Amino acid sequence: MKNKAITNYELSQPTNRGEERFRLRHMPEAFEKEGLRNESLHTHSFYTVIWFQGGGGEHFVDFGRYDVVPNRLFFISPGQLHCFDALHNQTGYILEFSDDFLQDELSSESLYLKYDVFNAFDTLPYRDVPDDALDALQKAIDDISAEESRVDAFAHHDCLALLVRLFLIMIQRAGRVDKSDENLSVTSPKSRLFVRFRQMLETNYATIHTVHEYASRLGITSKTLTICTLDCAHQTPLALINARLLLEARRLLRYTDLSSKEVAFRLGFDDPSYFVKFFKRESGMLPMEFRDLSAT
Repeated sequence: MKNKAITNYELSQPTNRGEERFRLRHMPEAFEKEGLRNESLHTHSFYTVIWFQGGGGEHFVDFGRYDVVPNRLFFISPGQLHCFDALHNQTGYILEFSDDFLQDELSSESLYLKYDVFNAFDTLPYRDVPDDALDALQKAIDDISAEESRVDAFAHHDCLALLVRLFLIMIQRAGRVDKSDENLSVTSPKSRLFVRFRQMLETNYATIHTVHEYASRLGITSKTLTICTLDCAHQTPLALINARLLLEARRLLRYTDLSSKEVAFRLGFDDPSYFVKFFKRESGMLPMEFRDLSAT
C-alpha cells in the first residue's frame, strides 16, 4: 500500500437530461477498471458502498486495515481514503453515487443516511449483514441493477435514486456491527440531535473547534450537547471534535506534501505551535514524527 500519489476519482458527468451520477459495478470484473486494480490509496468525489459477498483479504480505509469477510459492507464517503488489497479475489458489488442521492438534509431520514451510514468517522467503516436481511438486500441490488439499464424509461433517475435510498434504509435498519449506535433512533430527539451535531462537525471541523460554539449553533447548552454525545457515542463532544481534527491532520501529513504549518492553517489553527501541541497530545507524537513514521 503506497503512501503518496493519492488519486481522486470522479464518476462520469451527468447526461444533458440532468441525471445524477451513478454506477453499479460487479467484483471481480471491476478490478480490471482504472482505480481498482492497484494497491494505492485513493479518494472519491462520490459515495461508495462495497458489498463483499465472497473472497478474503483486507480492505484499507484511512488508517485502518479491516478483514474482508462474506457479507460485509464498507461505506466510503467523499474525500475518504481507501483501497483494495492485491488479492483481487473478492466477489460482490460496488455501488457509487453522487451527493444528489442524499441531498435532502431537511429530512431526518436523509440525515441518518448521510451522517450515520456515511460520514461516521467515530465508528467502524463497515457493517456485517445479518442473515435475515441478506435476501432483501440482494433483491434491492437486483432492482437497482435492472433499473440502471432502463435509461429511457419514465422517471428513470428518480426511480434509481429512490431504489438506492431504499437500499441504504434497509442497511440502516439492520444496525451496526459494533453496536456503537444501538440506541440511535430517528424518532428520538436525542438521536436526531446527535446526528445533527455529527453533520455540523463534518461541515465545520476546520473552522469550529469549541463545544460552546457547536452547542450555540445547535441552539442548546454545552451541557445538553455533552449529555447527548455521551449517551449516543459514549464520548464527549470535545473528544469527537478533536478526533475529527486529528483524522484530517493525519490524512494531510501522510498523503500530501504540506508542511506542519500549512496543515495547521488548513485546519483553522491560527498558531502553528498550538497545532503541534494539539497533535502531540492527541496522537502521542509530533506531526513530523508521524509523517516520518508513516513513510517507512
